[in-house]
Amino acid sequence: MMNRLLDQALGPLRNHPTLRPGDRILAAMSGGVDSSVMAALLHRAGYEVIGISMQLFEKDGLRSSDGKCCSLDDFQDAKRVAYEVGFPHYIMDFQSPFRETVIEAFIRGYLKGETPSPCIWCNQHLKFSALMDRATTVGAEFVATGHYASISRSGGQWHLHQALDPAKDQSYFLFHHTQETLARTLFPLAQITKTQVRQLGAELGLHLAEKPESQEICFVTQDRYDAFLEAEGRAPESGEGDIRHLDGRRLGRHRGYWRHTIGQRRGLGVAYSDPLYVVRTDPATNTVWVGVESDLFSRDLLARDLNWIQGPPTSPLPCAARIRSRSPEAEALVIPLPDGRVKVSFAEPQRAIAPGQAVVFYRDGEVLGGGWIDPGEVMEPPQGSG
Repeated sequence: MMNRLLDQALGPLRNHPTLRPGDRILAAMSGGVDSSVMAALLHRAGYEVIGISMQLFEKDGLRSSDGKCCSLDDFQDAKRVAYEVGFPHYIMDFQSPFRETVIEAFIRGYLKGETPSPCIWCNQHLKFSALMDRATTVGAEFVATGHYASISRSGGQWHLHQALDPAKDQSYFLFHHTQETLARTLFPLAQITKTQVRQLGAELGLHLAEKPESQEICFVTQDRYDAFLEAEGRAPESGEGDIRHLDGRRLGRHRGYWRHTIGQRRGLGVAYSDPLYVVRTDPATNTVWVGVESDLFSRDLLARDLNWIQGPPTSPLPCAARIRSRSPEAEALVIPLPDGRVKVSFAEPQRAIAPGQAVVFYRDGEVLGGGWIDPGEVMEPPQGSG
């Protein structure tokens, strides 16, 4: 069993066009089972592994039992794995860039009425940018992570694909990759499932083979984004505002638009004949707009700040698109616009399209690229009497 799983996991690396036996690899280790097995696999295969844990924010009082990644316990787990397997491990301080590029962007997004995706920013700006810079300084050509995704090369181009295990595929979070970063990135878990990862962890003798997975956003310790904004001293002073139906009627009051997200049903505190959902928020007027479930569906969206792994399309592009990490892919047509954005038109209406989330484009399991959902030109709702 052990040899078969090792061959299955390491086969793509042995066939890698530029990776050579004994190459030095910087292995990003969060302290979870995925990154630990990833690093142990690379060491077992004969590569020179340097384990790196990224200190991203102040972790006093945060434990892995809280369901968060990168806690103090996690760093101890990573260091123990490196010691037991036999490669060096270091903790590098990335708190300043994490604050600037992830936490501050998260706060600004919520204050603009968007639903941010901080995990994608962390991947883009830290794990596959800042960490690659650190890899260069220690003479490591490659950075390896425990992400479930796959990389290939053909026709002189690098390609990013979904992982073998669809239940764990994380390609949605990796659309920001470029030809340059894919050339230096390794995903050793691409061809095995989560169950097999745990099996390998046990057979490799790792103490954390059955460690639970981390959930939610690592730096939001209370799992409440509104409480995080308040703790940071960034919640607007505007406070209460109107909850209005899309027809303009005022239905009630809220305690801050930043407490509400697109598609939310619970916690509105208003009475109505049908279930109501948050359709959008308006920071300028401190208004939360609500409607019935059918009001959540739309066929079109605008996306900005696009990244195309193989280059941008010059004409309408038929593909599949995903509007959140756990949403199914949906048939769509991507239409380039003169201002650099794209219009994405879906064959079937999509539920709760949220500005600030990523939309990622696929074809036959390959990631073509993606961008950020833009609120675009929103028509003013009818004026009600209030």
